[in-house]
Amino acid sequence: MDYASVAKKILQRVGGKENVISLVHCMTRLRFTLKDESIVDDEAVKKTKGVMGVMKKAGQYQIIIGNDVANVFAELNKLGNFSNEAPKKAPQKQEKKGIVSMLMDTISGIMAPVIPAIIGAAMIKVLLTLLPMIGVLDTEGNTYNLLSVIGDGAFFFMPVLIAISASKKFGTNMYYAASIALIMLHPNFISLMSNANEAGEVVKFLGFIPVTYASYSYSVIPIILAVWSLKYVEKLADKITPVVTKNFLRPMLVVLIEAPIALIVLGPLGAILGNVLSDVVYFIHDQLGFIAIGLVAGIYPFVVMAGMHHAFTPIKLGMIATTGYENFICIGELCSNMAQGAASLAVSVKSKNKDFKQVAGSSAFSALVAGITEPALYGVTLRLKRPMLGACIGAVAGGLFGGFFQMKCFGIATPAIVTIVQYVEEDRAASLLIAALTIVITIIVAFIATMLIGFEDIVDEDDEDILAEEAKPAAAPLPEGREIRISSPIQGECIPLDQVKDATFSQGILGKGAAVIPEKGEVVAPFDGKIDMMFETGHAVGMTSNDGVELLIHVGMDTVNLEGKYFYPKKASGDTVKKGEVILEFDKDEILKAGYDITTPVIVSNTDAFADVSATSSGPVKELDEILIVR
Repeated sequence: MDYASVAKKILQRVGGKENVISLVHCMTRLRFTLKDESIVDDEAVKKTKGVMGVMKKAGQYQIIIGNDVANVFAELNKLGNFSNEAPKKAPQKQEKKGIVSMLMDTISGIMAPVIPAIIGAAMIKVLLTLLPMIGVLDTEGNTYNLLSVIGDGAFFFMPVLIAISASKKFGTNMYYAASIALIMLHPNFISLMSNANEAGEVVKFLGFIPVTYASYSYSVIPIILAVWSLKYVEKLADKITPVVTKNFLRPMLVVLIEAPIALIVLGPLGAILGNVLSDVVYFIHDQLGFIAIGLVAGIYPFVVMAGMHHAFTPIKLGMIATTGYENFICIGELCSNMAQGAASLAVSVKSKNKDFKQVAGSSAFSALVAGITEPALYGVTLRLKRPMLGACIGAVAGGLFGGFFQMKCFGIATPAIVTIVQYVEEDRAASLLIAALTIVITIIVAFIATMLIGFEDIVDEDDEDILAEEAKPAAAPLPEGREIRISSPIQGECIPLDQVKDATFSQGILGKGAAVIPEKGEVVAPFDGKIDMMFETGHAVGMTSNDGVELLIHVGMDTVNLEGKYFYPKKASGDTVKKGEVILEFDKDEILKAGYDITTPVIVSNTDAFADVSATSSGPVKELDEILIVR
C-alpha cells in the first residue's frame, strides 16, 4: 500500500486539513473529529484504495484502514501535523442520542485509545499462565513476581489511563485529570477506606460528610464521571480567581474542589453504575445460560460495527477483578473473531479475483491469529454480505458449544488462537481441549456455511480507476487509415465529455469519449463484443469490442450511491453480446427524483492503445447512431 497516496486522498476527501479539528487512531481506525461532516463525500472515502469502510460514532468520523492504520496515520500527520488534544470547537452537527446510548458511546470512545496498553498488559498475563505450565518459569521466583507487576500495572492503574483519554474527550487539562485518578488510587486512601470498611466504620470528610467505600483500581466509569465534572470545576475556578492569583490559586482550587466531588459523589456513583451495567448483562446470561453465549457470539460483529465493543471492557474487567474469570462476553467474542476469520478464509479460497484473494487471506490471518477482525468484517464479510451470514452461523455454533461446556476466560487479551491460554483453568485439565474444540467447531461451521451460501465477487473501485480490473493486454495499434466507429448505447442528447460535471470524466482521466443525457432508460450494446464487467450496482458496464476497443458506459454521476436501486441489468459479466442487444435498463425518472445527474459518459478506457479517439456527434442521437471514431 502506498501510505502517502492513501493519506493524501483521505485528507482531501474529508474536506482538507482545514476541516480537521483533531485526529487519533486505534488499532484499525482513523478517528477524525471534523468541523463539518456534511461536506465529506462518504462514497469517495469508501472507494479509496486502502479504506475498508466508514463509521460515524460518538462525534467522530471513523475510517477503517485495518492493520496499516498506524502507517497511514503517520503520513496524515506529515500533511497536517494534527494535534491529539481535545477539540476546542465542537462539530457543527450533533447526533441526538438517548442517555444510555450517549453513555455507551462515550465509554467506547474513551476506551478505544487505551486498548493497546491493556492488550500489552494482558499478553504478559497470558505469558504468566503459559510459561509455568511448560516449566520455563517458577511461580515462586522473583522473575515471576516482577512480570506479574508488569502485567498488572495497566489494570491496577486503569483510572489514570482512562483519565488521560477522557481529558481529550471532554476537553479538560490532562494533568488535572491524571492527578484526580492518582488521588483515587493513592495507597493511603485505599488503606484508610479498607480499614474503615473492615471495622464497620464510615470515613467522614470535614467531620460530617460520609465517604462511601469503593475500590477504584481496575475501574472505568468513576473516573470518566470525575473527568467530565472537571471541565466545569476548571471553568468555575477560572471565573472566581483574580487575574494576579491565577497561576497558583486556580490550580489549588481545581484540585481542592474536584477531589472531594470525585471521592464523595461521582466515584461511588460511577461504581454503582458500573455494577448495575454488569448486573444487567449477566442477568441475561443467568436467565438464558449457554444459549446467551451463542446469541452474543452471533450478534457481536454488529456490536463492533456500531463501535460499541470497547464499552464491554469495563464489564469484563470488573468481573475478572471480582471472580477471577469472565464466562460470557469473552467466550462470545472469541467465537465471533474466529468466525470472521473462517468466513474470510472461505472467501479467499473461493474468490477468483487475485487481488481480493490476498485481501481476504490476510484478513483471515489477522482475525484467526491476532483477533483483529475489522479488516475481515469491513473488507470482506460485510462488504460481500452473504459471508456475514456464514460467519454468524459459525459464531453461534461455537458459542453454544463453549457455553455448554462452561468455558471461562481469565484475561482480556484479544481473543484469538495465540491467546487460547487465557481460557485454561489451572485445576481443569480439559479446559484447553474445550477451548480448542470451540475454536475448531466455529472455524469449520463458518467456513462450510460461507462456502455453501456463496457470494458474488466484487471489484475494488477507486474513483481514479473505476474498472480496477486486472491489467489487460493493450489492443494492437490500428493499421494506418483504418477507423473503428462506435455507436451510441443510449438515445438522448450527446454532449462533449468536458461538459460532464465530474472531473474524473471531464478531464479525461479515464480516457476520451463523449456523454449522452438519456431520454429513456435503456442501454444497448454499441458493438459486437463481450461484457467484461457488469457492476454489482448496475450503474456501470465495462465492455470490449471484437476489435479490441474497451468501453466504459457509466450511467449517471455518483449513482453508485443508489446501491443498485432503479438499475436492472439484462446481461452479466462474461456474456457475449451482439450490437443492439439490451444490456441494461434503468428507471430514469426515479433516479432524477432521487437527486442524481443522469448524464452518461461513454469512455474508451484504453485510449492510450490508439492514435486518436474523437467524438463525431452532438445534439440529439438515437440508439446506435455513431458518436465516436477510434483511429
